[in-house]
Amino acid sequence: MMKKYESHTDVNLIKEPEVFYLIDNPFERIVGVLGGIGNVGQAVNSDIDLIAITRKGLPKSVVYSICEVLNISMDRLSDLLHISHRTLQRKADDDLLGVSSSEQLFEIAEVVSEGIQVFETLDNFQNWLHSKPYIFNGQQPLDFLDTRFGIQYVKNVLGRISHGIPS
Repeated sequence: MMKKYESHTDVNLIKEPEVFYLIDNPFERIVGVLGGIGNVGQAVNSDIDLIAITRKGLPKSVVYSICEVLNISMDRLSDLLHISHRTLQRKADDDLLGVSSSEQLFEIAEVVSEGIQVFETLDNFQNWLHSKPYIFNGQQPLDFLDTRFGIQYVKNVLGRISHGIPS
C-alpha cells in the first residue's frame, strides 16, 4: 500500500524512495535526492531556481544525502567532486560549496532521479551504479559521475535502458 503525503517537499526521499513514484515534478525529485528543501534551502520549481541556488552554493549537508543515496563514502564523493576529502571535512554542515561542486551535485541528483525511475527502486539503481556493464568498458557507471561528459553519458545509457535498447 502506498503512503499518501500532503506535501512531497516535507518527505526525505532518501529514507522513503517509494515517494519518487508519487512526484511528477522532476525538480522536486532532484531536491528530494539532495535531502529535501531543508538541505537545499529553498523550493526548486524551474531551471532559473536551479541556477540561482547553484550560484549561491549548496550547503555541505547535501553531501551526506548524496553519499547515502549513492551508497558511497565521503572520500569517494570528494573524488567525484574533485575536492580534497580534508577540505570537505573541514566545512561546517551549513557552509556553502562552490558553484562547480553545487552544479555537479545537482547533476548527480538528476542522474539518481532518472535512475530510480528506470530501475524502479533505489536498491536496483544502486546495484546497477556499482556494477560493471559492458557499455562502460569495465568501469562502474559511478566512475563516470566525476565530469559533465560522464554524467551525460550515464544519462544517455539510462535513456537507452528505459527504451529497452540493450546497453
